Formats: sequence, structure tokens, C-alpha cells
Amino acid sequence: MMVMMRALPYVPFGSELRDRPHVFVDGLRTPSTVLELSHWPGNRTPPHLKDDVSTQAVLRLLARPEAERERLLAGATAVTCDHYDVDGLLSVLCLTSPDFALRHRDLLERTALCGDFDVHTGAPAVRACLALLAAERELSRATEFRSVEQATTSLFRGMLDVAEECLLAPENRRDGWAAEWEDIERSLRSPIGFTEHGDLAVFVDTARPSHEYAVHARTNAGHVLRLREDGRHSLRFRYEGFVDLRSRRPEPRVRGDLLAHELNALERGGTWFCESPATATPLLQLYADDEAPAPSSLGMDEVRRVVLAFFQAAQADESLRWRPHAGWVHEAPGTPPSKETP
Repeated sequence: MMVMMRALPYVPFGSELRDRPHVFVDGLRTPSTVLELSHWPGNRTPPHLKDDVSTQAVLRLLARPEAERERLLAGATAVTCDHYDVDGLLSVLCLTSPDFALRHRDLLERTALCGDFDVHTGAPAVRACLALLAAERELSRATEFRSVEQATTSLFRGMLDVAEECLLAPENRRDGWAAEWEDIERSLRSPIGFTEHGDLAVFVDTARPSHEYAVHARTNAGHVLRLREDGRHSLRFRYEGFVDLRSRRPEPRVRGDLLAHELNALERGGTWFCESPATATPLLQLYADDEAPAPSSLGMDEVRRVVLAFFQAAQADESLRWRPHAGWVHEAPGTPPSKETP
């Protein structure tokens, strides 16, 4: 019979944590971290606990024999995370409520995968994820945040109070997610024309674009080009290409910032821009002078031609590609809170 793990309290990352030995989930360890359970590039999660999302790594820990769990926890008296998202929340929840986590392991895994990778993982998990996102929006509207750190702490504390309800009874918050669920259902029923070219999937959107969960459910490609008649084309770099994915080895990302230069050489209606590849989910799209997303002057065929040619060139030119690595934090335009210099 499995012995349940002792619950760990959530302690916000920052001054409250001080030198307290802790488990750091969904991020990168600090000097007082005794166990890191994460999928971020450069993580030092024990190899046998690694998985696609951080929540799965925590669940792997909970499933280990008691003596091994206690050895890995090394006297930890808290769990922390330095940013808020669904995977981070569920990773923390698994350690603050380990008995609940073991009873609902499959739901937690699927919900975390849906939340982190924007992919349909089955109706119960998708509805649970939408309920969590609705509760997060509700909490954010009701709270005045003065800093990112305060927002992170408030969201974790508030959401830990309602997370189990959102997971098991998402219909209680149906008003907050019903419209999006209908859009997902419509998108799954609608035919979506797409072709795959190695790690690039090219979708031609209908007048009413398909929900991202439905798009990502149709392909494992790490780059998703969406072409639209109204000119609002975009190239999404999926999160799976950034993290330490275990179920498969993603292809390296192409340098979207360099691809933007090629599109700008032809563009007449604004500026194409893409975030650094060392960010979680870069998006390449066109912006107007007011820095708002805008339609491109380039037609679907022209954008497809330029993007496909760039991907083909990247196959032979390493300088046009990027792989996640331990030093990514020095390339990223925004430093994770746990890595900021005091």
C-alpha cells in the first residue's frame, strides 16, 4: 500500500522563502532549492522524474516509494514557483494536496498539457483548463496588483483555493468558458486545410479562424503558419520546441527574427516582427505604426513562398536555427524572476 506523501505548504518566491529548503517547480533552482521539478531548458530535475510538463514530473515524484521520495525531498519544508500559469499551479497543487493529486493523476496531466501547450487533450481536461483560466480572469479582475511578484503570489493563493473545484466541477464556472468551449467544438468539427513541410504546418484559415487547441491537435509540427484572406497571417513557434520535452525530440526552431527581415523586404503595409527564439512562444506577425497587430499587404501565396524558402534554407544553415540550451536565460529579453540580480 502506497504511503501518502506529506503535504508541503506553498510559499511565494521572494523574501518569504529566504533560505528555507524548498521544492522549485516549473522553473530553475536557486541556492536554497533542494529539488527542482521542471521542464524548462537547463533544468536539473532528476532524470527518472523528467516528463513533458512540470506537473507530470511532480506526479512521478509522488508515485515513487516513500523512502526515495523523502530522500529526494531532502528536508524540504515548502514548494514555490516564480511565475503563474496552469502548469505551475497544478505542479504546486500536487505538492500541497498530494492525496488529491494521486487520485486524479490523469486529469491533472491532461489539464497541464492543455494549459501549457494549447492543445486539445480530451473534453474533461479542456473544460477543466478553461475553468481554471476563467477563475484566473475573475480573480485578476477583483484584485489590484502593484507588481508582478504580488500578482504571482495572489494568483497562486487564490487559485489554490479553487483549483480542485475547477478540475472536478468545471460546470460551476460555465458562464466564464461556455463561449470558448463552443468555439473549440466548432473548430474540431470544421475541416481545416493544411499541409506539413517537415516541422512546419501551413494552415489556411476560414473566415472564422479555428481555435488554437483544435489546430494544434491536428499536427505535432513545432511551427504553425496560419494564412488568412484578410492578411492577418502569423507564424507561431510552439512551446514544445522551447522546453525539455521527453516524449519526442522536437526539431530546432528557425530564427523567426531573421525571417521577419525577409518579409519586411517585401512588405508595404507595416513591420513584421518576431520575438527572440529564447522566449517561450514567439509569434511572427505584422504590426502597424501604432505597434498593434495589422493585416499584411502580402497575399497568402507570397507569405507561404517566403516562409517555405526560409525553412528550406534553415535545413542546410545552422545559423538560421536555434535549439534550447542551458544558457538561454542570457539570450532571453526578459529574465525569469529567480534569475534576476538583486
